[in-house]
Amino acid sequence: MALMRSAGLKNDASLAGFLAGGIRPVALFFAVYFVLSVAMRLILPNGLTLDEAEQALMSQHWRLGYGPQPPFYNWVQHAIVALSGILLFSLALPKFLMLFLCYVFYGLAARELSKRPDFVALAMLGLLALPQVSYMPQQDLTHTVAVLMAAALFLYGLCRTLSRPDWQGYAILGLAIGIGSIAKYNFVLLPAATLVAVLCDREFRQRLLDLRVLLTAVIALAIILPHALWLAQHLDLATSGTISKMVDARASHGVLRVLRALASLVLACLAFGALAVLVLALPQRAMIRPAWATGDRWSRLLGRIMLVSLAGVVVVILVSGTTKITERWLDPYLLPLPLYLLLKFQHAGADLDRLLRRLAPLFLAIMVISLLPTAAKTWSAGLTGAYGRINMPFDVAATRLAADRKPVLIVARGMHLAGNMRLQFPQVPVVDMVDLTEGAAPPPSAAGPVLVVWVPPEQNGAGPDLPAVGQRLGRYPSATGLLELPYHFGRGGPMWKLGYAWLE
Repeated sequence: MALMRSAGLKNDASLAGFLAGGIRPVALFFAVYFVLSVAMRLILPNGLTLDEAEQALMSQHWRLGYGPQPPFYNWVQHAIVALSGILLFSLALPKFLMLFLCYVFYGLAARELSKRPDFVALAMLGLLALPQVSYMPQQDLTHTVAVLMAAALFLYGLCRTLSRPDWQGYAILGLAIGIGSIAKYNFVLLPAATLVAVLCDREFRQRLLDLRVLLTAVIALAIILPHALWLAQHLDLATSGTISKMVDARASHGVLRVLRALASLVLACLAFGALAVLVLALPQRAMIRPAWATGDRWSRLLGRIMLVSLAGVVVVILVSGTTKITERWLDPYLLPLPLYLLLKFQHAGADLDRLLRRLAPLFLAIMVISLLPTAAKTWSAGLTGAYGRINMPFDVAATRLAADRKPVLIVARGMHLAGNMRLQFPQVPVVDMVDLTEGAAPPPSAAGPVLVVWVPPEQNGAGPDLPAVGQRLGRYPSATGLLELPYHFGRGGPMWKLGYAWLE
């Protein structure tokens, strides 16, 4: 009966009928969506968001490590910039490509668990009900997108290896573990939790005794090792940013600190997965109790992975002094949630064809809601007075500055400004002033003027210590100025200011 309903749905000319074909039509659906996402970003002004600016600045160099975040996304970004040059398109491409691959790998994992096309389609579309996968990446994320892709690839490799073990499955697992570990450090809890979950199943744990597991280890180690060698020498630099985000120095200590952190973990779990539970469960309320009481070995495996991962987060809270866990930190651990829910409902006998038909318009609405806010906020800034980073007229400022003289080096105060200058002056090296004053960035080798730029503080418009910067560069200030420019889509409101100085 279920197969007959599925065939009827696939013959339907509606959106649900198209998506019921399984992984290929759904992948095409998402491909169109992410092409539109790239196009939407390109029609906005080229003022960069914070993460885009970071990638623009870091893409100048290939390094084994870049700071608090592991380097996988930076390496991909550097490769794309090396091929295409530093363009807004080259900054948008890797994020949306990785997001697309996240959905595809998730669909491949679902296909290993069920051959029903409607199940696969619902699993892929179910990711849209996770705001960390659908909405937040459309705003401003990079490394998080990389770890989502790696987690989806890991699920595919895991499901393939456990269901039909072959060397390709073990290789995919190694690739996913390697990429995930150098995408975000918190990923390492996922394979550790999976190992515990697999050991709890008698048949599944036989896969750990297969010699091909050595292939997994070798591939993962080969990917991780270069950065691991760097990490061993720069541990403080790599961990300082993460720890500062997770630990509030003003928070209470002892039991109160632990309770606060555990409460934030509960809230983060709800923020991450509550919408997915509501979207997938409410349309079939009569099946909630049977689904809760039943399941199969795959749903039990995924449930254990999520629970053990969260137990690992609790251990981190207890030993690290963590005071706050955000939903972004849970991305690799709770990504299996839509698959887990669908497996439970399928085993309880839920009508997945009907569910797909009912949810298709909702999924489409989520995609539109995720796509439009950045553009709407940028275009309406003149009306609301809430000017964002994309509204900042860096292109106009660059034209004004380039009309004066051509710099051999640009020194910018702050990573956001430095990344934007990198986009506007693609042939000129750009350094963050902090790196320069701390001796991390070398002086320019070419003769010529150096451009120093900064965004003045709101109160006094004070600039940087130009004599100190000049001493580091072996140059002296010859001219200073202040640009006051209207924001993109501004309507006679406040002006954007940029201080600058030329060093000769």
